[in-house]
Amino acid sequence: LVLAPEHPLVDALTLPAQRADVDAYRAATARQDVVSRKVDKEKTGVFTGAYARNPATGELIPVWIADYVLMEYGTGAIMAVPAHDERDLEFATKFALPVVPVVEDERLVN
Repeated sequence: LVLAPEHPLVDALTLPAQRADVDAYRAATARQDVVSRKVDKEKTGVFTGAYARNPATGELIPVWIADYVLMEYGTGAIMAVPAHDERDLEFATKFALPVVPVVEDERLVN
């Protein structure tokens, strides 16, 4: 799960051990304009220390913040699906997060 750095839940979810990293990342992101955050660039982000329960599987998943998630687009929170979204895959790969296929498309199976 990835939140926009300016999402109102970030303060409530961030654990004390991650507070300094989250605050520094949020400050750095605040210096960027929305256009530069939309540009295809190396993914950055920081773990909040919190976990959410995946409503489909019941498993706990880490809650991150990343500048590629924007408050101006939707709710400012995404349930990342790295097996099926290029941006989410780049993020998951960089931070060694699991990549779990959630949709089977027989057109893609050899």
